[in-house]
Amino acid sequence: MTRIVLLYGDSGGGHRSAADAIAMGLRELYGNRYDIAYLNGFKFLPPLLRNVDVDYPMWVNYGRMLYALSYHASNGRRRVAAIRRVFESISDQAAEDIISAAPADVYVSCHPIFNEAIPAAIRRLKLSSRFINVVTDLVSGHVAHYVPEVDHCIVPTEESRQHALDNLVAPEKITVTGQPVWPDFRTRMGNRLATRAEMGLDNTKPVVLLMGGGDGMGRLGVTGQEIAFSGLPLQLVVVCGRNQTVKRDMEYINPRVPMKVLGFVKNIPELMGAADILVTKAGPGTIAEAFIAGLPILLYDAVPGQEEGNVDYVVDRGAGAWCPFLPSAVTRQLKLLLADPKRLEHMRAASARLARPDSALDIARIVSRYACD
Repeated sequence: MTRIVLLYGDSGGGHRSAADAIAMGLRELYGNRYDIAYLNGFKFLPPLLRNVDVDYPMWVNYGRMLYALSYHASNGRRRVAAIRRVFESISDQAAEDIISAAPADVYVSCHPIFNEAIPAAIRRLKLSSRFINVVTDLVSGHVAHYVPEVDHCIVPTEESRQHALDNLVAPEKITVTGQPVWPDFRTRMGNRLATRAEMGLDNTKPVVLLMGGGDGMGRLGVTGQEIAFSGLPLQLVVVCGRNQTVKRDMEYINPRVPMKVLGFVKNIPELMGAADILVTKAGPGTIAEAFIAGLPILLYDAVPGQEEGNVDYVVDRGAGAWCPFLPSAVTRQLKLLLADPKRLEHMRAASARLARPDSALDIARIVSRYACD
């Protein structure tokens, strides 16, 4: 049986979510034709680097300036090549260990850390395996995403396609599919009124859904408290993800608006289907899901580097607004939107126009093509 290995890293939840979506797409289209496996390649790095993915939320939340400096300092083709030369012996061994632990006919990478080392190892070991990388940043992805030697480069937007071309990926190797999202996302959104009734939400007031990714990163807590104490005519649903500190803090307060506080959940489609407005950091997966749900998006934060372009992508297309720095910026924007139904509807329509609900299925078709070569 042809084996497909999905490579990911847990630096934020988006890379694993992308891998999940692709696996679901493959199974929906091809059933059990392929043996599909997951591998967190970070576990094959040397001890000092092995927990980089685990430490990622800490760097984003508390070491943001250092994270931004390291991101921008490494974001260039020559700089990536120089870094690779310095760590060549380490990365080559890690790549060979990954291939040995998880032999495959097709590797699908959902994280840029694998995109140079694994194809080089495949060539060095004279294997027939194919390598496909899936870019998991909407617009301003790190140059490590774009490697000419891959068999195929799957990108979410035309802007990302241009970055691939700028970094010498051949045009025939690039396909724009949208960000990988669960193929049943739209179906799972279900009945709006039924979901609200199940959650004990009032059908007469708008529902604001507040998120910060799977790890509850960025200014989630202070933004949640600002909305909770605003007294605006709305209901607030806060998804804290794995951030237990924010969850405890939000559960402790006495809000002035009806509020539900949740931890890590697996019913995001249903929650988005019940919501009227999404307030979130600029994570690409969450944004792509919001497009499918046709939600206006208020962005309160963005991870330096890879998420900065996402803000422009949303705002320039009229699908949302940028509310940075002060949590009060979010409540001001909410007040304006709630007082202007026409503008809210315009944002909703703009968001829906950007939806790519079949992205995972389109990616699965490309992967299958290489698996059948």
